Amino acid sequence: MDVVAAERGLAVLLEACDRAVEEIGAAIPPAQLRALLIIGQAGSMNLNQLAKALDSTPSATSRLTDRMQVAGLLTRDRAAASRREIVLLPTESGRQLAEWVSERRRAALSQVLSSMSPQAREALAQGLSELANHRP
Repeated sequence: MDVVAAERGLAVLLEACDRAVEEIGAAIPPAQLRALLIIGQAGSMNLNQLAKALDSTPSATSRLTDRMQVAGLLTRDRAAASRREIVLLPTESGRQLAEWVSERRRAALSQVLSSMSPQAREALAQGLSELANHRP
């Protein structure tokens, strides 16, 4: 496998995603945006699950989510299954922001992928799907 070529291709995809959401600028720090997208994709999760997804410590993740709650991006609520467990939920504005970012990224990726042959797009989609299924 040509890791250098794969990295160059990944850089093109990452640049397209970054450009798509540049207008957010400093309004939301990248760590908060990443956490918001992870929570939004899951629907809800507890602090330890988010810390694992971020590859962070629970204490650092707690401070991050404190800032996100102050910014109005998420709320904490008691889990239905266990009254002792606290779950993180995106607020309406947090959900809308996550959807906006995802839509912008998809549009940017679609534009980049349109320059590829149908066979190459299919191969890339299959490879990325497999990669997503084997997430550490």
